[in-house]
Order: sequence, then structure tokens, then C-alpha cells
Amino acid sequence: MLLDQFLSHQKFPRILILRLSSIGDVLQASPVARELRKAFPSAYISWLIESKSQEVIQDNSNLDSVFVWPRKEWNAEAKKTGDYHALVRKNLAFVKQIRKEKFQISIDLHGMFRSGLLGYLSGAKYRLCLPNSREYAEHFANVKVKTGNFPTVFSRYLSVLKEFGIHRTEPEMEMQISLCDERFAMEFMANYGLKKKGFFILNPATSQPNKCWSTDKFAKLGDMLVDTYQLPILLLGAKSDRPLTKKIVDGMRHKPIDATGLVNLKQLGAITKQARTFISGDTGPLYIAQAVGTPTVAIFGPTNANYYSLEKKNHIFIQGRDACTNNVTIIELYRAVRQLMP
Repeated sequence: MLLDQFLSHQKFPRILILRLSSIGDVLQASPVARELRKAFPSAYISWLIESKSQEVIQDNSNLDSVFVWPRKEWNAEAKKTGDYHALVRKNLAFVKQIRKEKFQISIDLHGMFRSGLLGYLSGAKYRLCLPNSREYAEHFANVKVKTGNFPTVFSRYLSVLKEFGIHRTEPEMEMQISLCDERFAMEFMANYGLKKKGFFILNPATSQPNKCWSTDKFAKLGDMLVDTYQLPILLLGAKSDRPLTKKIVDGMRHKPIDATGLVNLKQLGAITKQARTFISGDTGPLYIAQAVGTPTVAIFGPTNANYYSLEKKNHIFIQGRDACTNNVTIIELYRAVRQLMP
């Protein structure tokens, strides 16, 4: 029986979505869950993700469950102890847990060998794979998804939905913020004297050095924004980003609030939701800001802004000339922020 025939007879399909990482990619794939829920309101929909990115998909109202695979932690433990038999046992037990859910359809939105293998091992009869995948992931699939040249990352993810008869889709990312995280944000803001929509966020770090805008430029931009709007600057980032944000703190005349390493991803989302504008390079927190509806100014260098960015009036991206992030000027960023101000 073909997938469309199966869906015409099955009102309660059990669907497993696989997008294992990273933060931005998971959020960009999140519209798939929403569109499936709209088309199949009684379906059982689950998401399989690695532990580092789990916070951005947990509590998603379109999902019935989330499987968290601590792949890197298990691998690190096996390397440390030398007990690779234990690693195999853990992974087999994890697969057994997935198979208990009796998924009928798996959708591999990661498009690599390990995600394709997990989709196959899930026991799903109908297996789809992201078009233009890598590492032979498509060989684990048995439902053909059309390949092609996709203008945006969202169109690539959403293309798999055509196999479900879903043709009209919206590339709206989603990240649910809990009441607990909302309360944390309110307390955090009160502690630092921040008001709703009354502060700018600078997020200077990215996962790759060639995606980072210079700290000197961030510092000068921060001072320009404070001089113009008399609104404070909040610096965010992971604990490992502290050397980077310290340079910005040291370089600014108007000392910013440095919360680097003090909040988790959910808390970052809750705080960001209250900000006036979020200014960042191409990195996970940028897409968290877009998912929670905060206006963003994004700095792109080696990655294609047209491919990864949402075309929305409250999200502005600036592509560095010659694919170089630091070719973006301070005045370009400043004008973009001014454009978003009421």
C-alpha cells in the first residue's frame, strides 16, 4: 500500500520526525510538525533529537512526545571508560524504546547516515528522507521525495509534506516558552532593571569563527544604540563565550549587562521575547529570537542569508560582501536597528 493510500484509511497515524540537531536547524524544521498536526489532528507525532538541542523542541504543542538521544554524552563516557559494550547496550535499549511506540511513518529531516539508520530501526513501514541528503541517508527511505533546487531552507524541509497531500504551508518557526521560564525572565529583568521592550540584546558568538562579527564593532554599535535610544544593552551567550563578551564589555563606554553563561536556552528565549531588538550573527539564538517573535538584525558572512532567513518585515539580514562577516559595517547595522524601531 502506498503512503497516500495508507493515509486515506488511517485517521490516527503514528509519525516520528527525526531532526537531531542543531538549534537553528531544529527550529527551521519545526513548521513540519505544525503542518502535520493541522492536517492530522488525531495523529500521534513524536520528535527524535539529541540532548544538546532538546530545549528548543520540548513543550512544543504539536508534539505528543520527544525522544532525547544523549549520543555525544554516551560516546564520551565510552571513550573515557573504554566500555564500548555498554555503549552498544545503551543504544540498543534506546532503539527498543522507540520501537515500542509502533511508529508507522518516519520522516528524516536530518538527512545523514545516523538519522536515516534510526528511522529505519524505528520499525516504521513508510520512511521519508529530506531531499538532497548526505551520507547515503536516502537509502534508508522507501518513500520517494522529490529533489530539486530549494530557494530557502524552509522550502526544503516543508517539501516532504507534499507526500502527505499538504501543499500550502507557512515557514513559521515555533518555540514554546513555559510559565516557569516566563517568570524567570520577569525576575531576571527586575534584578537588572530591564523593562519590557526596553533593551537591546547583542549575541556576538557563533559556532564558527568566520561567522563572528568583530567584538570591537559590537562594542561601538552598542554605544551608538545607547547614545541614541538611552536603552541598555544585554549581552547573551554560552559560558564558553565569556572571553568574547568580556572584550565587548571592556570596549564599551556604556557598560552593558553581561549575562553570558547565566541562562539556558528556554530562559534565553523567554528573556529575548521581552527585548526590543536582537542583534546577532548566524547562530542558534538568532533563530530562537525569530521563533519567539522578537525583531532581529542578523549578520551573515559565509552562509547565504537569502537561504536561511525569514522574509519578514521585522527581521533584517545583512550579507557581508565577498562572503565575509566583517565586511558588514557598523553603520549598516545601526541603520537596520533604526529601521525596526517604532
